[in-house]
Amino acid sequence: MMKPPSIRVDGCTITPDSLPTWYQGQNGIRAELGRFLDEWWSPEPTLRLQTSGSTGKPTEIQASKAAMRASAAATCRFFNLSAEHSALLCLPMRYIAGKMMVVRALECGLNLITTEPSSTPLDNLQQSIDFAPMVPMQVASTLAQPGGASQLSRVRTLLLGGGFVDATLEEQLQNHPCRVFCSYGMTETLSHIALRAINGPARSELYTPLPGVRLWLSPAGTLQLSVPYLGLDSLFTNDLAEINTDGRFRILGRADAVINSGGIKIQAEELEHSLHQKTGLRVLALPHPHPRLGQCVALLWEGPAEAEAALRAACAALPRYHQPHLVYHTRLPLTESGKPARARAADLLTRLHDNYDD
Repeated sequence: MMKPPSIRVDGCTITPDSLPTWYQGQNGIRAELGRFLDEWWSPEPTLRLQTSGSTGKPTEIQASKAAMRASAAATCRFFNLSAEHSALLCLPMRYIAGKMMVVRALECGLNLITTEPSSTPLDNLQQSIDFAPMVPMQVASTLAQPGGASQLSRVRTLLLGGGFVDATLEEQLQNHPCRVFCSYGMTETLSHIALRAINGPARSELYTPLPGVRLWLSPAGTLQLSVPYLGLDSLFTNDLAEINTDGRFRILGRADAVINSGGIKIQAEELEHSLHQKTGLRVLALPHPHPRLGQCVALLWEGPAEAEAALRAACAALPRYHQPHLVYHTRLPLTESGKPARARAADLLTRLHDNYDD
């Protein structure tokens, strides 16, 4: 006889029969978890997933539960996760990262430890955690507070995803006792399909595809992939990439983040990374119409006002066509996972420019 489905949450075993009683009166992340489990244990073979909205308006897609289980199994195999291990749920359940954390617990028998999503999700946790997916902003915020490094040391394997990992954070994690990985994936791939080690002897700037994943480049240099265990034959991405002969790859940036200024193609994310390394500031480079060049670079930045002189000096040292024509000090629009929300940023740039002209 097949064993009935169940999940361990904070040490409590929940089944479809006990679920209504368990989450009655719950709120926050536990209420979200309860609603997801109710949908997961329903007879429907698919779920609705929402994209993050980093490059436009969030959209809904349909995903099969079978493919989500296959993705969860691939992750558990890579990290050798089993019923002996605990895993942290500290990401919103609205998006794929939070949902897949629950599916991994269901598939591998993990003890799912819940805490409300926040910038410092380890604050109220005392126990050790075997596996914790977090966004870079959560890790950076944790390390920035007193005792944060000690809190993070209770995590044995840390998986970073959903946002850019800057060089400063990578360096902070080099001597950290936990294993740290960075993931590559998207809603359409049901979380990650490639990983790279950030610290330890296997540290690399290149992503290694999970077993069964096949990658190639389109004529435009963007990454395409096949993931048979997810039912994906040929998924087109908008990520510019380089692929090594051994199959590992590097992400160069997004094709829709290229600024064509006077025929010179400028990768916005490389420009942002360069300025961040020189100034420590968060910046966002965007295309702006220019009567002669077609497009020029516009820069949004946030941080203390007194840092503007250093930013402008760093901009002046850039190659001529990379130098911003417009620079605005503002709060950068981000997705919940900390990614730049470029579509919203473009709207903000238009408003700032129109107000400046007025």
